[in-house]
Amino acid sequence: MAENIKKDTKSFYAYVKGRAKAGRSIGPLVNDQNVVVDSAEEMSQEFNKFFSSVFTKERTGEVPEANWVYNENENGLNDIDITEEKVSAKLDKLRDDKAAGADDLLPRFLNILHQEGDYFSHSDVV
Repeated sequence: MAENIKKDTKSFYAYVKGRAKAGRSIGPLVNDQNVVVDSAEEMSQEFNKFFSSVFTKERTGEVPEANWVYNENENGLNDIDITEEKVSAKLDKLRDDKAAGADDLLPRFLNILHQEGDYFSHSDVV
């Protein structure tokens, strides 16, 4: 595990965290009336009161409408330049031990595909 720490930091830190002797506990808490609260239900209610107090309550009847930014006569997507070299350079920077992105593809999977070579030719992509 120590030899692979540069490539796989998650496993190392998960092991260290699992071996830690100190546990984290929450509570007891003191409520608004200076009474000590120590049951899980009462503490969760105190947390709920606190967190709900910091959010703004908006009037839903007066929600403004957003202005349209897109103009049909202007198309800003015409000047995007995606090359195989740029994609390859980005894939080279991916770390296997990171979480999946918005596309739900793991970096480890993308790196394997990148290392194996080109699976798709430009004519396959439609």
